[in-house]
Amino acid sequence: MLEILSLDADNVIGCAVDGKINSEDIEKISNIIDDKLKIYEKLRVYVEVNNLDGISLDALFKDLKLGFKHFNHFDKKAVVTDKAWMKNITPVINKIFSNIEVKCFCFEDKEEAVQWVKS
Repeated sequence: MLEILSLDADNVIGCAVDGKINSEDIEKISNIIDDKLKIYEKLRVYVEVNNLDGISLDALFKDLKLGFKHFNHFDKKAVVTDKAWMKNITPVINKIFSNIEVKCFCFEDKEEAVQWVKS
C-alpha cells in the first residue's frame, strides 16, 4: 500500500510504503507526476519505507514503464528506511542512474531527509 504524504514543497512527491504495492498505487503516483510536470521541469521524491511486502506483477510493469517515461524528470530522491539492504544498494543506484541523486536516511533522521530533498 502506498500513502501520499504532504510536504511543504510542490516539486516534491512524498509517499510512504507499508505492505504490497499494487497497480492502483502506481496509477496514483503516475497521475501526481503528470500533474506536477505541467508546472515543474524536475521533480523530487521523498519515500518512507516502513514495510515492503513486494510489488504485484502488473504494478511492476506499470512502474517500469513509468520509470522509463520519466527517466530524466527527477533529480533527487530521499529514502527513509531502517532496511539495511536498501541502504546498501544506494551507492550502486547512484552509479547506475547518475541523473538522480539518491540518499538513504534512518527514521530518526526523517526531518533531515525532508530538508535535504527540498534543498
